[in-house]
This record gives sequence, C-alpha cells and structure tokens, in this order.
Amino acid sequence: MAHFVTGLIARRTALRAFANRYGLPAPVMLNEVLALLPLDEDMLDALLPAPAADFVAGFNMLSPGLMQALQAGSERSTLLYFETEYFGGMGTQGAVVFRDGELVFGPQSAELGPINNALALLGVRTVPPAVDEFETVGLQLHGSTDEWLASATED
Repeated sequence: MAHFVTGLIARRTALRAFANRYGLPAPVMLNEVLALLPLDEDMLDALLPAPAADFVAGFNMLSPGLMQALQAGSERSTLLYFETEYFGGMGTQGAVVFRDGELVFGPQSAELGPINNALALLGVRTVPPAVDEFETVGLQLHGSTDEWLASATED
C-alpha cells in the first residue's frame, strides 16, 4: 500500500483562516476540532514568494521559505506540517510544528513516529480501535494528497 500525502493539520478555525490568507481551498475536517489542508505542489508554491531552491534534510517539499511561511502563519495558533512517502510499507514521514510563531517540534523525519509525536502536541490521544494518533484522526483514509483534495470537494 502506498501513502504519499503532504499537508497541514490545525484547529479548524485556524486552518480556515490560514487557507483564506493564501487563497487555498477549504480544509477537510478530521474530527470535531482538527482539520487537514492537503497541499499539492501548486498550493505549496502559493505559500512561497520564490521557488524553493533547497529542502530541509529528510523532506521532499519542506524548504526554509516554507518554514518561514508556516512560522508566520502560526501566530495565535498551532500549525502541523507533515509529509508521508510510503510504498509497500517502507518509506519515511516527517513533521514540523509551529505554535504562536515559534518552532516547537522538528523538523523531524524518520520511518515512524514524527507525525504521531506532532499530533500529540495538538492534543491528539490514541482512541481504540486506532493503533496510534495517525489512525485516530483518520490520516490513513486516503493514500495521496490528490485523494484528500478530491474528498474535500465531496463534502
């Protein structure tokens, strides 16, 4: 099974304000509080004043410029940026969290763990039958950014 998703997770109101600020589509609700804003390459470009020339180690899309945009966008809120890249159970994931304009987690990339650790900072706790925070918020429901974007138009 493959999982290639890039996006932002935050409280619904904060993420909606962030999306509006940058002219991005409305986020997808994950639960009563948190939402996901799937980010494709065009949307990531909308967040940056100039094309990314380099990327943070362990990430495919996270650049220093994107980190600055996320930092600025996290004033009076908490923003979690994440990437997954798995195929056949092997791959990596990465996450970074900004709260009130400050970096509070990461950037961290590993085979397992960064997204769960970052979600825990947003207050997510594993709720069985889910095995971890990732499943608790339903990130396994769609395996690609495009699938998440399509699900947003179905709501």
